[in-house]
Amino acid sequence: MENNLYKKGCLITITTRFWGATKRLSEEQLGDLPSEIVSATRDLLINTDKLASVRGILGEAKSFVKSNSMYFPIPGVTFINKNRIKHVDDGLKMRKEHAIEAVEDLIHVLDEAKRAYKAKFPELYSESNYPTATQLKDNFVFEWNFMVISPPGKNLAILSPEMYESEMKKFQQQIKDFEDSLVSMVAKEFYDRIDKLREQCIGSDSVSAQTVTSVHNLLEKFQNVYSGCITDENLQKMISDVDMYMSGTEASMLKADDEFRTMVGTGMKDIADQILNSNDERLLRRIKL
Repeated sequence: MENNLYKKGCLITITTRFWGATKRLSEEQLGDLPSEIVSATRDLLINTDKLASVRGILGEAKSFVKSNSMYFPIPGVTFINKNRIKHVDDGLKMRKEHAIEAVEDLIHVLDEAKRAYKAKFPELYSESNYPTATQLKDNFVFEWNFMVISPPGKNLAILSPEMYESEMKKFQQQIKDFEDSLVSMVAKEFYDRIDKLREQCIGSDSVSAQTVTSVHNLLEKFQNVYSGCITDENLQKMISDVDMYMSGTEASMLKADDEFRTMVGTGMKDIADQILNSNDERLLRRIKL
């Protein structure tokens, strides 16, 4: 059976960059300046919330992409399920709009701070030491790209028949390695969470809401992010079993009902043991025993 995981999604990259708001001064440059002036120079941007807002949006955008995509064995690239592409594209467009607004706010605050500093220390102020509005806007980067994966083209007359066969084998192996890595990563994610829940349920009533929420979040991620991309039937069955135990289950329910808590804990143990005792080495590859 042909491995066609590459047909179920595409690659995504995201690139962000912005002004670092740093300028290193040597001891010679600082000279005998009073500490008040040194501090004022370094803290020219008094309202750092505006700068933090821009950086926060850029960082959250990358986290957003990561939470909606899968590991891919190329640095800076992740694989996104085709059913998440529009969701991610819309989410990034919204975040970029917010980031641009935050940059405009920062420019306004910086202009006011520069005027105040110039009025207080006119002999020290130099316009060239600080970025202009145009420079700040030019330094702002927030871009993303979707890239389709496809096997070498046989009919493009670019590769010789021998090279085509060789490249096709490489491509098939890369896709298989990618699929195997997904199985390994999902197995580890589920094992770590259900084993922690098992530990809290069996012989204890100290079940944390955070642990239960993490299991629910992973089940939701499997439905949305990994859907259709994990074809291993054994792993699918284990995840389905976890979902059966956890559907509608909250931490408060596990704490209040000893019998129910023991049942869930035993179920988590059985599923965790299935992973540990599996003959499929992919399931154990990332698990630290």
